[in-house]
Amino acid sequence: MSGKSATAWSERLPAHQRVFANRNLRMSAIEAIGFDMDHTLALYRDKEFEGLCFDMAVDQLVARGYPEDVRSVRYDRDTVVRGLVVDKRLGNILKLDAYGYVARVRHGGRLLDREERRSAYRRGGIRLGADRYRVVDTLFDLPEGSLYTALVALKDERPELIKASYRTLFDDIRECIDTIHRNGSLKQRIMADLDRYFERDPDLALTLRLFRDVGKKLFVLTNSEPEYTGAVMSHVLDDENWSDLFDLVVCSASKPGFFLSQGRGKRLANPGVPGLPAVPGKVYTGGDAFFLESKLEALADAILYFGDHTYGDILRSKKSVGWRTAMIVPEVEREILALDKVRDAVEELEEIEDNLEDLHRERERLEDARQTEGRAIDGLDEYLRASLGRRSLLQGRIASVLNQAWGSLFREGRAASRFGGQIRDVACVYTSRVSHFVHYPVEKFFVSARERLPHE
Repeated sequence: MSGKSATAWSERLPAHQRVFANRNLRMSAIEAIGFDMDHTLALYRDKEFEGLCFDMAVDQLVARGYPEDVRSVRYDRDTVVRGLVVDKRLGNILKLDAYGYVARVRHGGRLLDREERRSAYRRGGIRLGADRYRVVDTLFDLPEGSLYTALVALKDERPELIKASYRTLFDDIRECIDTIHRNGSLKQRIMADLDRYFERDPDLALTLRLFRDVGKKLFVLTNSEPEYTGAVMSHVLDDENWSDLFDLVVCSASKPGFFLSQGRGKRLANPGVPGLPAVPGKVYTGGDAFFLESKLEALADAILYFGDHTYGDILRSKKSVGWRTAMIVPEVEREILALDKVRDAVEELEEIEDNLEDLHRERERLEDARQTEGRAIDGLDEYLRASLGRRSLLQGRIASVLNQAWGSLFREGRAASRFGGQIRDVACVYTSRVSHFVHYPVEKFFVSARERLPHE
């Protein structure tokens, strides 16, 4: 296929269905492909699942002694996005750019203005390793962040109602979320009505079969328990004997610890668990990556792993054992579709911002020669004012289709956001769902864009 026809084919594929490459990935060199389950193979219905987590956490808070009035708060998904940072001391939610600069701050129901933000974070950045901060890294963290935002607002409005400090309030919410995951109550509610909490991807089974047809070994690697894994996988692949698609299933994996030396996994005894493969030696609990590699007879960069968690799935599998990584980022699809509505504004804004630096430099040159070029500088000032005004209008139009508090998930101004920088740094490729690979040749060579330094 010529370069011209390849480009034309790529352009015909809608952007929200594409796979994006940060580093070259030659699929023909991949021998085994692994998948996390939650939010990767199994796609949750966001509103229903996260709303359930939120409501169950509120119930737990009331059981711990919080007043019944906390039941008045409602889940709002727009109050928090991945990549944000909770400041437990001040009750704030922060958005950082990829360089650690605090760019936006929300306290309860309002965004802090520039002076308030600078007063709270005088150095501009923060030390994330401190106990004061908690990162909103996973899709499972969103209900927790939303509940904290709502209760901080309630605490500020009615301080006599919630007397706990901002730090204690967050720690209590965190413990309540942990409890519903740990005691099995959340999963029991989900397993009782799987269709309500999961969407079925019609192209998922086809994608997996295409991988198998060219000889790839497939495996599931999940922190979920065997019972939950069996129920969910049987549901999302209900038109398939899903166990025939996979060579190995590892449950209760305890990622990210799984990517350190922990020993052999424990084989699940027959007849096993409903919904899981009944083939002896196919299903295990625990173990580590080295045990998994020995079972699959594939090592390091011959393994590609799909996951949604930047640290637990992607970073650790890449850094600790050298696997190639494919990150599932559902937000990519939503943001691309939103920005498609204002694509002309995005392109015009980029052009204006690229020109502004040159305009400012020209103004400085004219300032030095004001006696001879005073009229020219007046004209340039007028042009600069018009450009800045136009930029402000375009920024407002673009912001209207994005999250009203946080803007783009992947950017902050002209820089990448903390979350966008993580994706760039840790994922070989990324896309919004596994099944988007169905649009590409199975042995495709994904090529990253050429990196350019500013002087280039």
